[in-house]
Amino acid sequence: MSRTRWNVICHLLDGVFFFAAVITFSAEIVIPKMISDLKDSALLLGLVPLTMNLASLLPQTFYAKMIEGLSYKKPTVLLCAFLQRAGWLVFLVWLYLGWSAGFTLPVFFAVYAVNNVGSGLIMPVWTDWYAKTVPANQWGRLLGARGAIPAVLGIALGRLIQWVMNIHPAPQRYRLLLLLAIGFYVLSFFFVMLVKEDRHDGLPNHRKTGWGDYFKDLGGILVRRRDFRTFVTAAFLGVLSLTVMTTFLTKYGLSYEGVTSGVTGMFTMSYFGATAIGSLAGGLISDRKGAIAPFQVFPLLAMMGCLVAALSARPAVVCTAWGLLGLAWGMRIVAMLPAVFHFSGPHRRPTYAAMLFTALGAGAVVPSLLGLAKDAGVLAFPHLFVLAGALALTSWLLSLRIPSPEPTAL
Repeated sequence: MSRTRWNVICHLLDGVFFFAAVITFSAEIVIPKMISDLKDSALLLGLVPLTMNLASLLPQTFYAKMIEGLSYKKPTVLLCAFLQRAGWLVFLVWLYLGWSAGFTLPVFFAVYAVNNVGSGLIMPVWTDWYAKTVPANQWGRLLGARGAIPAVLGIALGRLIQWVMNIHPAPQRYRLLLLLAIGFYVLSFFFVMLVKEDRHDGLPNHRKTGWGDYFKDLGGILVRRRDFRTFVTAAFLGVLSLTVMTTFLTKYGLSYEGVTSGVTGMFTMSYFGATAIGSLAGGLISDRKGAIAPFQVFPLLAMMGCLVAALSARPAVVCTAWGLLGLAWGMRIVAMLPAVFHFSGPHRRPTYAAMLFTALGAGAVVPSLLGLAKDAGVLAFPHLFVLAGALALTSWLLSLRIPSPEPTAL
């Protein structure tokens, strides 16, 4: 078997098992339900994306300076991947020790922060490593398949989640789901280890550049590259819309009279089943029509999901909204990285990726503030969803002004 085919298979299986783990103990559906079981607070729900974004996205710009030009990226990828996953073992043990808001929530948020620091550290180096170990003409399709296959499995996992939620009380239900997720994370790590990487020498980097000059260069990129600046702004608004929706939609659906905890399984099937379709479609469109083409679609899907959700907390309506958001999220996953690969030169991928994801992290405080307003009675859930729809609309209008990425950075 050729090295290229071997790497594509390993990357695919890594993605399949990683996203299967993410689905099984998802930040969109399972974790909000767990927090709601412990304490009825929209503010705490908003702390989930705040913790994730601050821990994973903001440090990336500082970290990218250290990894540009490394001859081998794989050792760093493995170290960050371990940090990204290890904290869940601590939380699993904690779930066996006790179950109360004052006991469980602080540990959860601490573990979640550490895990997401690992996610943030891995993203710039993994982005470059992926681009160097996968042929350019398969970037989008492979990313799409990595998201689509586990999302299809998410339909079955959704049935499993529904059964676990209905049969087992808290905290047993969360122990079982987290144990399964950890198994998927271990399998994912195994296939990361199997990817083969060639040595890359002679690449320019910023490892010896002073911090002042480094940040001056970053600012210069945004000044010179109006196309990249518009892309980052549109991405920020579109992802913020999706983040607001996924933060509060599960809680909103559970507020409908007569629903049971098992409805989270229905939400999982709707969201991740649609994510599969969005990932596949986005990957094909990206490889054939250009990276910006799917980027101009996902904000429209997000806006439709926002408006549908604002209509009612009825489970059928919320499931429809989750489906539209899943389509949007699937396309978003495969639209952004190929665009970054083309906006940047081969030696600047970590920095460009870090700049994008750091910008996305700048909106981390918004869901927490909205949750605080919801708890204070200033806003209701439908108001939050209409606001998210306005963000998605603005993102779409900006996306129409993004030209096709240049093959190399200026």
